[in-house]
Amino acid sequence: MGFALEEKRKLLETLYEFIEATYRNFPLACVPGCKLCCTERIWATSLEAYYLLDVLSEEEYNFLETWAKEGYPRPVLTTNQLALCYLQGGEPPLEPAYEGLKPCPFLTPEALCKFYERRPLMCRVMASVKICKDFAELPPFLFQVSTLAFQIVENIDIGGVYGSFFDLLKFLKRYQEGLVKEVPEELLSNVELEEFPILPEERELKRWLGELYRAPVKGTSYTFRELWQKLRKDFEKYQKLNFLRDLL
Repeated sequence: MGFALEEKRKLLETLYEFIEATYRNFPLACVPGCKLCCTERIWATSLEAYYLLDVLSEEEYNFLETWAKEGYPRPVLTTNQLALCYLQGGEPPLEPAYEGLKPCPFLTPEALCKFYERRPLMCRVMASVKICKDFAELPPFLFQVSTLAFQIVENIDIGGVYGSFFDLLKFLKRYQEGLVKEVPEELLSNVELEEFPILPEERELKRWLGELYRAPVKGTSYTFRELWQKLRKDFEKYQKLNFLRDLL
């Protein structure tokens, strides 16, 4: 689960910074205390969960365990599985209807996020150009960018898993403590897919993706795409080594 975690984390931080810089170019109405989007419906990758797990205290984790006993939504497919289904002309399974969603357990009484700097991508891309009452209004370009970002974060979490953010936190915590060895069935394996929903005429979106790929990754001599490609090659060797260990 922890394959090349530091390198993947550097890619994640670069993606987060790039997304936030993009969103700053739009007149968003979001302010501290907004909480319409802050529900228990949060999908993420294991990489994003590891990123928050570093700063999650025992007290906060115990609270999460107690809160989670009531149940919460889970995704049916990963982002790339969904994209692949559409690319192949299929119809993806319907997500269950989520009515009466509970607030995110990491909200403070003042409706602030306890882990704002470590929040996952799904929380980062939720925004609106108007004050939300019943639903948010996101500019079409930001909607497209967020769709790409969901695919990209799954791509860079090579060898990782996908699911409810809360399932991921619980699993990774237990995994670190040696309490579990198998991935639970409610978590899905990440799928790599570099086919993005970009039309030929969508030049601005292509430019955005190209700039992300060329962005330097702090603490390395690589660009975003170069480091991702390196991880892909390293993972092939890693898989072969694990196979040999199993044989021995």
